[in-house]
Amino acid sequence: MIYTFVNGQVAIVVQYWVEHYEQVDAGARIDIRRAEFFEGTAHRDGAQGYRVLPVGDGGIWRIDLSTRIDSDAPEQRYHHHPDFQNGDVGPRAFDEELSADPFGWIERRFLELPEILGKKGHPDLQASMDRDQLMKSWPLIRLAIESSLHR
Repeated sequence: MIYTFVNGQVAIVVQYWVEHYEQVDAGARIDIRRAEFFEGTAHRDGAQGYRVLPVGDGGIWRIDLSTRIDSDAPEQRYHHHPDFQNGDVGPRAFDEELSADPFGWIERRFLELPEILGKKGHPDLQASMDRDQLMKSWPLIRLAIESSLHR
């Protein structure tokens, strides 16, 4: 299941994912991406929608609440990718506070999301967001993260 919350021109995409490389990680992935208004082919009221751009074209920030699952001793690897580079997520950033209190850390960042977008060079996205709606949406976003994390 993929959950998508659109606020202005910002999409918050939450999903369960498994990543295979030398080791196997799984957990909740939270992407902040650009969303574009889309009228579609039927030009009438209520027919319009949004396109959520892929990470390479519209990715801004990613949070991974991942756990190594291919071992008898699961290891939490909670991290985020604050600096997307060249159409990719960039390096992992580990934060002790994220590991100690993931939902508190994420909630604080989401409630600051318009300011974070401005600092990341996206004043258009910052201006498009409805802060009150973002605050009201947090319980649903958290539920989506919990659902994806405990799959």
